[in-house]
Amino acid sequence: MNITLKNLLLPFLLTLAIFATKDIGSEQLNKIVAKVDPRQVVCLAKNIYYEAGNESTEGKAAVARVVMNRIHAGFGKNPCQVVYQSTVITRDDEEHRVCQFSWVCEGKDNPNTHSQQYQSSLLVAYNVLTYDMYQEVIPRSTLFFHNLSAEIDSSWPYRKVKQIGNHVFYDKKHKQ
Repeated sequence: MNITLKNLLLPFLLTLAIFATKDIGSEQLNKIVAKVDPRQVVCLAKNIYYEAGNESTEGKAAVARVVMNRIHAGFGKNPCQVVYQSTVITRDDEEHRVCQFSWVCEGKDNPNTHSQQYQSSLLVAYNVLTYDMYQEVIPRSTLFFHNLSAEIDSSWPYRKVKQIGNHVFYDKKHKQ
């Protein structure tokens, strides 16, 4: 599967790198392309697609930055580890799987890769992983978000940082 995935993504990534870096030499371009693991780009793109596929670029970037912030905070070593992180909890003698991102527990894993939403999610993921773009969208301390349609318990301990589109973003500092 790795070879297939790489063969599918490499031409796309090379094209993006060429158009995004007009003043870059071929040696530097090779370093950039070698640095980006296509599997990590796909994991991040899927998460952006399922969590914020219909959002603006800023909304998509904020979701991507949360994943990167979680890597820096030790949730995982790479986007795939963060995105697919889950745990099993026992409540009322029943085991329940709890995921960091709801779509993972819902078993969604095959987005329409030809859709505009996925393509724009892929581009944001690529830019975040290759160029560390969109750092200004949310602070590095931002580790959580939820959709406005989610019911949040009043005991939610985290501080609201920003609302972008249909998502509210939080950091770990306790609300005042």
